[in-house]
Amino acid sequence: MKTLFDSSGGGISASETQLHVGLLLWPRYSLLALSGLLEALRYATKAQKKKTFKISLLSEQPDNPITSSSGVSIRPDAAYVPPETFNYIATIGGELEYLSQGYPGDREYLAHAHHMNIPLIGIGTGSFVLAQEGFLNERRASIHPFHLERFRHAFPQVYAEQGYDFIDEGDVLTCPGGISTITLATELIRAHAGNEIAHSACQRLSLTAHETATPRPANIALIPDSRLRRAVMMIEQYLTRPLSTAGLASEVALSERQLNRLFHAEFGKTAREFIRSARLRYACWLLKNSQQSVTDIARRMGFSDCAHFIRHFQTEYGCTPGAWRTSQS
Repeated sequence: MKTLFDSSGGGISASETQLHVGLLLWPRYSLLALSGLLEALRYATKAQKKKTFKISLLSEQPDNPITSSSGVSIRPDAAYVPPETFNYIATIGGELEYLSQGYPGDREYLAHAHHMNIPLIGIGTGSFVLAQEGFLNERRASIHPFHLERFRHAFPQVYAEQGYDFIDEGDVLTCPGGISTITLATELIRAHAGNEIAHSACQRLSLTAHETATPRPANIALIPDSRLRRAVMMIEQYLTRPLSTAGLASEVALSERQLNRLFHAEFGKTAREFIRSARLRYACWLLKNSQQSVTDIARRMGFSDCAHFIRHFQTEYGCTPGAWRTSQS
């Protein structure tokens, strides 16, 4: 089975079947986001016919129930366990005015997990928590439109965007919450257990595979071919991951040749050229808003070396990355 990520990249192998998520809830958390995550993993477990998809609710004070914004209270499963127990540590935020009321130990646990290289997930205003702790600095983040301007004002060092069900930066993922949480969960299932189990979970959730009701960025929503829309959305969601064109084509049920034809007809570029242009666009933001060196940005954007990055940047923008950065200062 072709995988979405290049084998050289550190993407999660689709052959892995164990998925264990540690979850931290903030006061007045979103019950919809929590139920979406729980239900998707529950249905995946049914499809797998063994309990391989699990969520453990953690807290500094496991005996104290945590109350959602709708008034429903849930008692955590346990106190903290070693972060390496989990594939991910996720946090679902609450109403913004309650973020400061979360347990300090939960923030320390997130920092410890981040230090241990366990990927973090910010769901809803959980992304505010990750940003407050500095885990989103100089990264892209998918933020709910209702909170976007406030987030951008509070965290100018984060490349905040709207319209994406999630954005995966490798060591940190963000999701705007709501029904987008279901899409994120099914993509995690897909990464760990393959398309068949993810598709089964989507069917049980009455979620059409590869499509959701979340509004899309205008430029993506206008793409007439649904397969191409899906491909572009995946490129944007996994922009810093080592995407494979073959894997991308497989995800949308096309051959590489067919996918390249669609990209060329719509954008005048092959899929690989489109990916490169999207990454160069992100590189522009990093050059302007971060102190990362050109070499570090080139590496982060997946270029084989700095010389390749400079050459492609100059072709795209008519100047070197250094000259572009100087012009923006």
